[in-house]
Amino acid sequence: MAIQLSGGFKKIRIQPEMNVTPLVDVVLVLLIIFMVITPIVQMGYAVQVPPKVETAAPVPQDSNQVIVRLDAEGRPWINKQQVPLSEFPAKLREVLTGRASKVIFFAADGELPYDQVADFMDVCRTNGAQNLGIVFEDMRTSAAAAGLGGGAAGTEQ
Repeated sequence: MAIQLSGGFKKIRIQPEMNVTPLVDVVLVLLIIFMVITPIVQMGYAVQVPPKVETAAPVPQDSNQVIVRLDAEGRPWINKQQVPLSEFPAKLREVLTGRASKVIFFAADGELPYDQVADFMDVCRTNGAQNLGIVFEDMRTSAAAAGLGGGAAGTEQ
């Protein structure tokens, strides 16, 4: 604070002024702390990303792909063949036998309970699938269009 004396001893006015030095010191210390901590905190996760596509033309699907899916009733399918749930692990092992790539593509109806889908994914992993590629498309429309029995054409829910 500063004291201003004006015209003798009659009037003493105190003018407040802010001391910003401690504020600047604190801000600079915080800036230095964040500059040191930010590179330490940043860490990445190893992910597999698809390769860069050089052409605009769609890549033809490999006829050797294994597509596993659960329809709305919870029935398992391998490619376009419905498999009873009790025979599914053996059939999946049979399909994956002799393949260099143990990648399967997994799709499930969106209305199925999470635990049922997670358990089915675990069954796929324990029976030979090393990588699961998850397919995000509407199973009802694609199955109805392909005539696979996952839903009826024109049905809405």
